[in-house]
Amino acid sequence: MIVNQIDERVPVAHTEELVFAGDGVRLDGQMDYPYVSARQKTFPLMFILHHAGCDDREGYQDFAQAGLASGYAVFRWDKRGTGRSGAGGAGSTTQDAVNAYEVALEQAKIDRKRVVILAQAAGTGLLGDSYGLFARAQMPYGVVLATNALDEQAVLAIESRLLVMMGENDWRPWQKYGKAVCESHNTAYKHGAYYYVAPYADRMLKDPRTNEFHFGANTALQDWLQTI
Repeated sequence: MIVNQIDERVPVAHTEELVFAGDGVRLDGQMDYPYVSARQKTFPLMFILHHAGCDDREGYQDFAQAGLASGYAVFRWDKRGTGRSGAGGAGSTTQDAVNAYEVALEQAKIDRKRVVILAQAAGTGLLGDSYGLFARAQMPYGVVLATNALDEQAVLAIESRLLVMMGENDWRPWQKYGKAVCESHNTAYKHGAYYYVAPYADRMLKDPRTNEFHFGANTALQDWLQTI
């Protein structure tokens, strides 16, 4: 089912509501498309992989805005038991995420060769553990690990261009989960791995001085998305 609607909080041309099957549960998500020239027929995709919290898709508005401002279509959805999605104790949340990725890739306006997966917090662990499942559907062109939970060895599962974003005050030290992770990835691969540490920011990349998404993290994300 597709419903066109407008969300004035982000620079979005239109939104398509997508209802799809998870692993034994009905899931609900949306694809946001940016304003572009009428001549542009396809878009790079930023697919958002949630952390383990109870947030629905609205919890990823800041990332969506950064993607849209960089010219990407952005896909996010409500995990089982949140928002408009159904609830269910049986079934795999990993398979839910893979199904969501496949649905995003199936959309006619998406350039499958220009896909970025942005995973946050526990979502980085899910991606590291199950990267092959996502790559089987489509090898991502780039991966963003926001508030990364993968160490120097686990990150080697991700064979792609890489951006790691950490808050200075994350309880995981950025020296290990940002700097050392990228050094390990760059030693193993030639894709290019970079990290950004957001001054003062907490583990969810919020600036405690403003209680907003960290300006520097937002800038670093947009710069990277546009550069690749």
